[in-house]
Amino acid sequence: MELLVTHLGADFDAFAAMRVAKRLHPEAALFFPGSREGSLRRMLEARGVELDEVRQRDVDPAALTRIVLCDTRQRERLGVVVQWLEAHPEIEVLAYDHHPDSATDVAVAGGRVDPGVGATSTLVAELLREHGLVPSAEEATLLLMGIYEDTGALSYPTTSGRDLTAGAWLLGHGGDLDAVRRFALHSLDRLHLEVLHRMTEELQVERIHGHRVGVVALELGSFVDELAPLVSRCLELFDLPLLFAIFGEDDRATVIARGQLEGFHLGQALTELVGGGGHETAAAGSVKGGTALELRERLRVYLQRALPPTARAGDLMITPFVAVEGTATVAQAKERLLRARINAAPVVSADGIAVGAVTRQLLDAALQHELGGRPVTTVMRQELSWVPPDAAAEEIGRRMVGQHPRFVVVGDPAGGRPLGIVTRMAVLRHLHGRLEAAAEPLERRARELRTRRQGVGALLAERVAPPLQRRIDAVAAVSHRLGVPAYLVGGFVRDLLLGRDNRDLDVVVEGDGPAFARVLGEELGAHVRVHEAFLTAVVREPDGFTIDVASARSEFYRAPAVLPEVETSVLRQDLFRRDFTINTLALRLGPQGPVELVDFFGGQRDLKDGVLRVLHSLSFIDDPTRVLRAVRLSLRLDFEISAETRRLIAVAVGEGIFAQLSGSRLREELELLLEEPATAVRGLERLDELGVLAAVDPALRLSPARLQALRQARAALEWYRVEGVAEPTVRAPLLLLMALLRAASLEQRRGVGARLQLPFADQQLLERFPWRLERAARELAAPATALAPHRAHAALGGLSGEELLLLLAGDDDEVRGWVRRELAELRRVRLTIAGRDLVSRGHRPGPAIGEALRATLDARLDGAVGAEGELDYALDWLARQIPAASG
Repeated sequence: MELLVTHLGADFDAFAAMRVAKRLHPEAALFFPGSREGSLRRMLEARGVELDEVRQRDVDPAALTRIVLCDTRQRERLGVVVQWLEAHPEIEVLAYDHHPDSATDVAVAGGRVDPGVGATSTLVAELLREHGLVPSAEEATLLLMGIYEDTGALSYPTTSGRDLTAGAWLLGHGGDLDAVRRFALHSLDRLHLEVLHRMTEELQVERIHGHRVGVVALELGSFVDELAPLVSRCLELFDLPLLFAIFGEDDRATVIARGQLEGFHLGQALTELVGGGGHETAAAGSVKGGTALELRERLRVYLQRALPPTARAGDLMITPFVAVEGTATVAQAKERLLRARINAAPVVSADGIAVGAVTRQLLDAALQHELGGRPVTTVMRQELSWVPPDAAAEEIGRRMVGQHPRFVVVGDPAGGRPLGIVTRMAVLRHLHGRLEAAAEPLERRARELRTRRQGVGALLAERVAPPLQRRIDAVAAVSHRLGVPAYLVGGFVRDLLLGRDNRDLDVVVEGDGPAFARVLGEELGAHVRVHEAFLTAVVREPDGFTIDVASARSEFYRAPAVLPEVETSVLRQDLFRRDFTINTLALRLGPQGPVELVDFFGGQRDLKDGVLRVLHSLSFIDDPTRVLRAVRLSLRLDFEISAETRRLIAVAVGEGIFAQLSGSRLREELELLLEEPATAVRGLERLDELGVLAAVDPALRLSPARLQALRQARAALEWYRVEGVAEPTVRAPLLLLMALLRAASLEQRRGVGARLQLPFADQQLLERFPWRLERAARELAAPATALAPHRAHAALGGLSGEELLLLLAGDDDEVRGWVRRELAELRRVRLTIAGRDLVSRGHRPGPAIGEALRATLDARLDGAVGAEGELDYALDWLARQIPAASG
């Protein structure tokens, strides 16, 4: 059995090559290991193309003698075919492919592999011609579709003269360009227009080693086919040399790259980055289990390492160059610079060794001190900045900004003989020329950024109260004074943009955070507490207001579910370690310029869309408490948790990661979620939907009855708070946990208490409260007319606030009535007399005094005596009891 096979997600080029190659292999059947792109499916349906294809169930791998690969050789793009080849290495493999070699290619014994053309359809057309085979009009049209699609209508840089020749030959044999235009040139439907619009909005143009590189990362939530044409259009819109588009699709992130940059091969880059592949100017690949933002950060790190510089020191250096001889006097050196019309020069010895540098300003100062006759070597600066010939121009520029040399010397400092020098002017000309070339395509983007930055200052003035603004101004002032970049980060920035009140100031410093905090403390007259191990500090003002200050840092988790270790980093890495995109926003306060909004990870877009999106695919593995934070934050902000984030939560739950989380940390996060009664029940519902409650303890699973109990407990708590009942205290988290477990067995309640590491008293309460409530309910079962208030008080007085509200949340109206009366009336009754009042009337201290007071309180509760009659009642009670006792 012989098969013609193409790659997963077959496009026009793959299909055409496969279909027409059947002329060369008439005994072969067509086999598609995966789906076909939408535009291809529409064409096949519209033109009524019939396929002589077989399904996987029809293939006996042991009977296969030959497999002919069309438009691919990569293992990861062949689906089940790879398993067949591995199980049966005797199968002969041929290939027709225009893609360059990659590390994951299947070994082939023949066919035609030629990266010198823009489409595999070109190779098939050439083979037909060589074999004297004339294509039908339908075959010619299909091959034209393949060529036009893969060469961008003969406009991509990979297009060769052979593609044009093949196209002309196919036109001569009935190829239909109208069909090509209708089906293969990818007119955009509504979905793809929306994706393209999001790409243009989210695109970040970065300058890496002097190159303008576009990077865009979008979470699509599910698979969307035919994205490559969108990447090409976006590349053209922004006139970029390179564009990397990353799409989060269900459980994988796909990267599609387009562009052309001398010395950089996109196919090799994506092979190294994600195991993908492609041409020098077009490539793609994907990684399973990662997020789009995570892959974007990996890409940025890779590009910093792999992109070639735009120019090197050897390209920019001046040679020969003007130098001052070491034997010259200061006056002669000044004259040498004037004649050459330069401001600085190296000083060289008689044998050409560079020994120092002088500037006109330095020489002028020496002449003012009457040192004109001294050797120039006595006043020169001996420190020289050396770079190798292959040093990048951008690195030289950074060195000149940081160290301020007038020039750098190109060569090996060990030998001491310069090959040339690179001046500031040479670097400026190089960089300025590239900036001018980039200015026009970026003009609109720059206007948008300026508007956004100007608006941040206005937001602060409009939405921040003066006391808080004073503190923010103090942070900016310290940043300016120290020359250290400082940023407001986290929830404050998020809530500022949402128009929500937030007074928590978190400052990140690109430098020494504790040192910055000490200066800020002096500025505010505040106490500073430093945590050196975490590179953080807390600035506490006399009124109790605190500002958290941290060095920009990255986190490293040595094991899942443990606290992180930190190390110094820069702002982007500091923000990238955070949990959700909406918490990665920052306001740059200094050291100079207006307040600027920094958004590396699309936080603004997610704020606008009301979406909570996690940054890292392992975020919940590293710290499972982030799942609870995600639920809490989504409810507080009324945001949706993105589909990708939900999937990653499911992965964490499936890995059993919650079993590794300490009970104390789990309890703390649950308490934070349950402290907000308005959203607590919905939070538990969401945790149950995500499988988290069952992962913590199966006894916590929700049921309709448990949900009803939770809602009733919440309603009781709302009544308690509206009524302003001060005593007893009620802890909402413990109340809801008890409501959730009221019908659970003692063993289950005990297990949950141990898992959450509840304090001993709370654990005891959780174990015993059901029977305590049953006993109180039995004592209150008598009709209200037959039950004295003091007996109801006795039945309820020993219960905790949480237990009282659980009774109030029950269905027994009599019990609920007594609980309301207990909380609103009976529990507030206090005696105006004390034991000393009875002793002062001649009674001996002892148990009888206490019993008299209790009897008087019971009478007060029953309405038998008022506050003014308490003393007489107690004395009378004692008078009645003592003779009886003595008699």
